[in-house]
Amino acid sequence: MNDEARSLQREFFRIDEDVIDRVQHLKSRLMKYAETALETVFDHLIGNPDVAHYFEITDNITYLRAGMLAHCDELFSARFDEHYYEATEGMGERHAKLEFPAHVYTAAYSNMFARIVELAMADRRSFKTDDITALSRITHYDIELSMGAFYRHIMDKRAALSSDAQKIRHLVD
Repeated sequence: MNDEARSLQREFFRIDEDVIDRVQHLKSRLMKYAETALETVFDHLIGNPDVAHYFEITDNITYLRAGMLAHCDELFSARFDEHYYEATEGMGERHAKLEFPAHVYTAAYSNMFARIVELAMADRRSFKTDDITALSRITHYDIELSMGAFYRHIMDKRAALSSDAQKIRHLVD
């Protein structure tokens, strides 16, 4: 996707200069909330029988926590540059390689977003409606990009496997 298409995509999500400025201004608070929110995200994942085995391994959580915080740092910088788009593509690809159902990622993301909002509203300097709206716009955009990459990588893998299967059938027949 070229820069013009990405710009139109952000425009469709109503990510304008006000949204970008607002999120950039809130970044230090958002990062603090994200660190705290990750605790409940991992607790929730550990409690899910479909994925608990993966999240019971401390090294996996350490790796994922660092990756998620790095991605939050990138997202809350709201630069939407090539580095950001590469990061969302990479995140989708890594998720696809784990082969968990898509709802695991969207639920974890949704739960983290909800926890960040809860923390922001409980803070003595609670968020304004425009702050929540800005955060909502960029996080929905981010999940769209990440899950789009997730599905692209799954489809590419299936296409490659199908192609390999056809080659094998051709050799056997």
